[in-house]
Amino acid sequence: MQDFRKLKVWQRAQDACVRIYRLTAAYPPEERYGLTAQLRDAGVSVGANLSEGSKRATNGDKARLWNVAQGSAAEIMSELDVAIRLEYAGKDEAGKLTDEYDQISGMINTLVEKVKGNDKR
Repeated sequence: MQDFRKLKVWQRAQDACVRIYRLTAAYPPEERYGLTAQLRDAGVSVGANLSEGSKRATNGDKARLWNVAQGSAAEIMSELDVAIRLEYAGKDEAGKLTDEYDQISGMINTLVEKVKGNDKR
């Protein structure tokens, strides 16, 4: 596969991860090892699994890691909902990030379907 850094979905995931870091920088100190860490870890995981998957030799391995990235994107969406409910994040900012990760998840799904389709040929 091409250089993962050229994948639009990886670029968007990296940009969204930076936004998560900036958003969580204002979270209460007691969340350092809680919600802040969870969101940041999941944010890093999306890009990391996209890049790792792109370098795997088999389509099955690629799809598996990209599915992990989708799971991390879903985790972020859930955790952003908690952040809104706890009033750590505003609905506008967290909502935009949730929408971004929903779109990223859709892009990942397209990659997964593409490699699964290649296995059927």
